[in-house]
Amino acid sequence: MARFYAQICTVVFLIVTIGGFCVGNAVAVAHGQARGNVDGMQLHLTYARDVVDLVLLAAFVFVGFFASRRVGRVVTGVAGVFLLVLAVVGFLYTDTNRGTRSVLDLHFTLALNIFDLVVGVLAILAALGTVEEEAPAGVIRPAVP
Repeated sequence: MARFYAQICTVVFLIVTIGGFCVGNAVAVAHGQARGNVDGMQLHLTYARDVVDLVLLAAFVFVGFFASRRVGRVVTGVAGVFLLVLAVVGFLYTDTNRGTRSVLDLHFTLALNIFDLVVGVLAILAALGTVEEEAPAGVIRPAVP
């Protein structure tokens, strides 16, 4: 389960990471709003957030295509807990329209908080739902001679 979820997250975080580097940095303020937004959606993406997304992308690529079940389960669970912590911190320190409120150069808008919460909870559930060992041959499928 963790492997399949990580493969889906690989595509999602690839898009998020590339998009994050393309929209710019939220440090600059133009027309009363911080930059780093996508169209009308306030994201206030910074290069620090892009690096966080890049690290998560690397973790999900590793789990989705290279890791064993046990290692994949642990890495997916750790990534889920990390995203859940980001979401909780984000809800406590929500950013303003001008992008003046950040923690470690990470701006926490409502859209990013919801994204982190959903992806983090699903990652934890995928990690918990991963079976590490194969079942005995006679229980699930007959033994092949």
